[in-house]
Amino acid sequence: MSIRGACGVVFAAAVMTLGTLPGRERPVFAAGESGQRVERLEAQVAAHADDLGSRTELAHAYLDAGSPGLAWRALSETPESQRHAPLVEHMAARVLIEQGKANEALALERSVLSTCGDDPSNTAPGCDFWVIVSATRRAAILQELVHQGVEDAIAQPEASLVAYHNATHEAHLSVTQ
Repeated sequence: MSIRGACGVVFAAAVMTLGTLPGRERPVFAAGESGQRVERLEAQVAAHADDLGSRTELAHAYLDAGSPGLAWRALSETPESQRHAPLVEHMAARVLIEQGKANEALALERSVLSTCGDDPSNTAPGCDFWVIVSATRRAAILQELVHQGVEDAIAQPEASLVAYHNATHEAHLSVTQ
């Protein structure tokens, strides 16, 4: 093969691979219902920056799409006066788990529990029953992950499964009258 022919083959191969480069733009959300939901939530957050429900729902939608960086950005733009709200910190802990930062996530869950206490009947702002129960359970699992030396549960699935089992192998029921 001549040099000219070899250069032509290399050039043709380079042109064919340009469409598969990892740096190419792609939509984060597929067109459809989930994309419309995210657009609606983004518009709500832009119009009402202090609406924590919409902001955390947007972060949740970003996480569902596999974009923890966008979820973190949505939460980091929370107005300063609301950054330590239990709902925001609880969602931020979930984002940190997705990013492989179990120790930081545990610190946030402990902050939620110190704000709300462990009483599901607490009526402090942002301390609804679901947040307290979820934070309590997640903190127990994160505590065991940290104790086992697992910082990134996704990167260490076997160790995280053992830690999860250790943290959840017994359940406590409470009956109120």
